[in-house]
Amino acid sequence: MAGPIGAYGGSLMEGRRKDYSVSYLKHRRCGIIGILVVLVLIIGVAGSDLTEAKVQKAQKTNSDSMKVENRGCETMELNPLRLEEYPEVTSAVKEYYKRLGEKASFVESYDDVSVYTKQGKYKGTYVAFARYDMKIKDIYTKVPGLGTVYVEADQEGAWKVSPDVDDEGVKAYIQEIAQHEDVQALMNETQEAYHEAVQSDALLQEALMDLKDAYEDSTGS
Repeated sequence: MAGPIGAYGGSLMEGRRKDYSVSYLKHRRCGIIGILVVLVLIIGVAGSDLTEAKVQKAQKTNSDSMKVENRGCETMELNPLRLEEYPEVTSAVKEYYKRLGEKASFVESYDDVSVYTKQGKYKGTYVAFARYDMKIKDIYTKVPGLGTVYVEADQEGAWKVSPDVDDEGVKAYIQEIAQHEDVQALMNETQEAYHEAVQSDALLQEALMDLKDAYEDSTGS
């Protein structure tokens, strides 16, 4: 998980506990590890496709020399958070979450995705903050969440969406702009909506607690 799971408040209601058996949880651990993202605040570190990584490594010297930085992008005044300002970027991010929901073992879908963007460190790149409502299978109440993804055009001009980057400079940049007041406001709003959803549904509380426990068991944390 790329960010902290929100705090779970409220007492559990006796007699309403859903049967999330140990075998059920173990069967879905892989999905839990990859998909249990309630609030994603900062991008983590990971590789993508190995073949693509080899190609990128071979082209790294040339591509680095061609990168042009966006001047002033570190400041909120010159790089404000924009809601669905760039149609192609918005479409790529929404498609990414659609596929994410289709691949998940316990998530039914990511609904009502809104895409907020800031310019990336380099020209032609963007940092997108995707606000969504996650529908867990067999649970009525949806879970508000916020995902952070990096968006850039590939050599063919298609937009590539990734939750992970390996460029240390880009990672530091994302951490920096995540502290902007407008991004923090979006995070706080999502956090409040998340707590309201959890408090309103005891079954959702139990499902999230069981999934959280299974995730921690799987990672040994």
